[in-house]
Amino acid sequence: MLKKHTHIPIGLSILLFISGIILTVLLYNNWTSEALHQTNSLASVASDENSPLDLKSIIDRSQNSVVQIETSNSMTEKTGAGFLYNNKGDIVTNAHVLEDAEQIFVTLHNSRSFPAAIVGIGKDHDVAVIRVPQLAEEQPISIENEIFADIGDEVIAIGSPTGIQNAVSIGLVVGTDRNFSINDYSYTDVYQISANITHGNSGGPLIDRESGKVIAINAAGISDSDVGFSIPMPSVKKQIDTWIEEVDESELVYLTPIDQQLNEDQIIEDATNLVEVFFQNIAAREYINAYTLLGSSEQEDLRYQDFRDDFIHVSDMEISNISSEYSNGEVEIKVIVDVTLRNDATNEINENWNYQLIVASENDQLKILNYDD
Repeated sequence: MLKKHTHIPIGLSILLFISGIILTVLLYNNWTSEALHQTNSLASVASDENSPLDLKSIIDRSQNSVVQIETSNSMTEKTGAGFLYNNKGDIVTNAHVLEDAEQIFVTLHNSRSFPAAIVGIGKDHDVAVIRVPQLAEEQPISIENEIFADIGDEVIAIGSPTGIQNAVSIGLVVGTDRNFSINDYSYTDVYQISANITHGNSGGPLIDRESGKVIAINAAGISDSDVGFSIPMPSVKKQIDTWIEEVDESELVYLTPIDQQLNEDQIIEDATNLVEVFFQNIAAREYINAYTLLGSSEQEDLRYQDFRDDFIHVSDMEISNISSEYSNGEVEIKVIVDVTLRNDATNEINENWNYQLIVASENDQLKILNYDD
């Protein structure tokens, strides 16, 4: 009987030993699973940080640094585009846009216009730099000066085709080593893109869809087709920087606004465009851009915060009627605006607002001098 009882603690020990092994394995597997889960979470965060920028954000940000360039002489007028390169007010564009120009004017996204001077212009290569000192404090566009594009890269072209400012075309890089000549300009190892480049697009930026940076200068295209050609930024960076570093500011020649002969129709058109941009900025909630179009006297009487508060509840705004009348250097513009107001999360109210504005030149720039509703 004594011998028989000794088997009970031995069996119990074996059972406890096996149970301990099983418990250890289960705990280890659970710990490993949690560790793997945490690692995957970190990988997900890293992936999100490297994801492409939002397309609308890229376009909105870039358009603020893209300009329309208008040049003329006694025989011809040209329209092109350019982009702000640095904080000196230097703008990169194509040489053929400036060729034989006697007058050069740059127009911003908010319709402000300034004369420009040529800093440097290529004789054989279709690249040039102009300067507008008033843009020295504006934000330049982001530029990729080292890495070349690859075939298949998604791109965005911005310019002013047929005078439509800041128009956008989206395409792909379909070639990276195209070589040809147009007139006196040689194009070597330029990009071929599947986006149409017309005369008004010339000089505008070609932007990488993933990084949001300028990778090339739009230069030429085949009419009535989605075939365009752009000059890579790394190929021309050295020349651009040399012009900027070596230019003598005292030798730059700017066309003064008094030399610009505008007829009555042109003044009315420019004033109307200014007012349209004013309300477009409000509708887009870009209140500061709209506020800068007001004259100095209006800004003294109306603080920016109060101006913003007047429109903070506007969810939609669209001009339904606009009329203009010129008199003694001023343009009186009457506007009817269809407005949608949101007073809480669910309720909306539709109203018609009437404005009477006076647009005239202030410090050689068109401004809204009087703004009554």
